[in-house]
Amino acid sequence: MPDAEPGLRERKRRATRRAIQAAALRIAIEDGLGAVTVDEISRRADVSPRTFFNYFPSKEQAILGDDPELPDDAALQEFVDGGPGGDLLSDLGALLVHSTQELIEERGLIEERQQVLRANPELFSRRMESMKEFQAEIQAAVTRRIEREDPELAADPDALRRRARLASIVALGALRHAWWEWSGSEGGSHLVDELRRSFAELGVLVSRSLV
Repeated sequence: MPDAEPGLRERKRRATRRAIQAAALRIAIEDGLGAVTVDEISRRADVSPRTFFNYFPSKEQAILGDDPELPDDAALQEFVDGGPGGDLLSDLGALLVHSTQELIEERGLIEERQQVLRANPELFSRRMESMKEFQAEIQAAVTRRIEREDPELAADPDALRRRARLASIVALGALRHAWWEWSGSEGGSHLVDELRRSFAELGVLVSRSLV
């Protein structure tokens, strides 16, 4: 069943968020990172500085854009409880789909962001750190699920850590694969569609390796 289309208010919110990011990136590309200020971003995006801070805590975060994060709601609890399908990797894929639905999908922004990150290693390092934090979130969620499903494994802290870390790394690999496929495609696909496909292909690979 396809996800419901966002309402007018949500579309306006996303448009404003996109405009702020686009303005921050264009300033960085045209005038350098030192020229990026909240006031200049706000002027170009046609919003007030107060509105800017409703969307981003800093000018750096406006450049970096939205980081994926696990939902803090029923979807996360469903995963921890063993759902929605009962297979760890498939369910982890569903959870990441839920997480990435909030990310802004625009290839132009991605290309410009990559350009800025290449020119500013300090921002690239910050992005990598945010992905490490996301991996830690995934690992914590997987740990909670394994503790519930496999008490024997959970009784061995080192084995539990290794299993949860491996699952989190594999999940990020599938997410990265989906990003590459989506950003390099010329069709009208959505990131969440590519993520579903990546996890489906991962499931096929795993099932065949077990035969």
